Amino acid sequence: MFDSESLDDDEFPGGVFSNEIDGGRAGAFIRLGDRGIKARTSDGREFVIDYSDCDLELGGDSGRMVFCRTSDRRLTFFCEDRRFPEALKRAAVGELFEQIEIILAAGQRHRWLSRLGLWALLAVAVLVAVGGWFGLVAGARAAVHSVPMAVDQKIGEAALPSILSEYGNAIENPRATQVVQGIVDRLAPHGAVQGVNYHVLIVDSDVVNALALPGGTILVFRGLIDTMDTSEQLAAVLAHEMSHVTLRHHLHQIARSVGIVAAINIVVGDVGGIVALGTEVLESATLNNYSQVQEIEADLEGARMMHEAGMDPRAMIGMLDKLPDSGIPGALSWLSTHPDSENRAATVQGLVDGLPPREYSRVETGLIELREMLDEVQADDDNNEASADPPIADLPANNAEVQNDNDLQN
Repeated sequence: MFDSESLDDDEFPGGVFSNEIDGGRAGAFIRLGDRGIKARTSDGREFVIDYSDCDLELGGDSGRMVFCRTSDRRLTFFCEDRRFPEALKRAAVGELFEQIEIILAAGQRHRWLSRLGLWALLAVAVLVAVGGWFGLVAGARAAVHSVPMAVDQKIGEAALPSILSEYGNAIENPRATQVVQGIVDRLAPHGAVQGVNYHVLIVDSDVVNALALPGGTILVFRGLIDTMDTSEQLAAVLAHEMSHVTLRHHLHQIARSVGIVAAINIVVGDVGGIVALGTEVLESATLNNYSQVQEIEADLEGARMMHEAGMDPRAMIGMLDKLPDSGIPGALSWLSTHPDSENRAATVQGLVDGLPPREYSRVETGLIELREMLDEVQADDDNNEASADPPIADLPANNAEVQNDNDLQN
């Protein structure tokens, strides 16, 4: 192992498990990068685990060693430095937030139990009783990230008709849709998962909301476009919804909603079962019914995406500050459901304060122009209705005239 005094502030003593290493194990310097964890062994070999493919565990003889594993478990990093979990939480932004919170809580429980040795036997008995269930849930959580994104897309496509029937029809306006799609396309290369097929639909509804379906379909309600102050605030909402897609929150919610059946389907790789269960959940439950931790993850990941895309992430803070106090009915259910928006804004502010400085550019098309495009479609629809055929009530008079003409001819 390495002498911790020789490490830089952003490096941690640890090690690597890998079949590519003689003996399967070696000491290493652990460094946290922008998109993943890097380990460098004493012989100069480097290994990387992306945050999006990282599963965390707590263990070791001390009970506080953090293991960072790939989803296929072929590569594992380990570190016992007390500073490591908090540093990992800051570096990974939203991607590992929930797992790290669990590890920090577990570490605190371990310290508490170590002081109360008399309770150790009882603790073991409880763990044996519930270990099977939690092991299955943990397995499902790890397996989610190995499920192909095509599964998410199939669930979203299957649920879309039912979702539209509940919320309203899509507005047929290629110009306006392309403006919103352009914002999404600018953010997409900076997401936690690449290759997602994002598809924007503007929904004809006054509700101030947006919804992301598994696989990348994003429903943007007309009421949201009419309410935002800037295009950057609209981009913040889109980045938040895109983060739910890339962080696979939908599959996690499906596992929680359906319980052990979904967990088993995910663990054993029953794709057909996952699609059927997922579609049923999305059609019968609110899409934005995420946990508080998942909302914070999406806030942080969305703000990071905006920064990397050259958009000012402070728009996320402005949007979080504004909407809950606006008195707008139905304003963003992921805000109204979790009224601690002040704390969420403060959490995003902490991230923004730690980001490297850079110049931000505005979204090319402004909200006023976007609204005008949508108003043009509404005006066209009104004109088409006004120029429609005469009502059926006029027909009896015309039939009478025809009858009179027939009488004269006779």
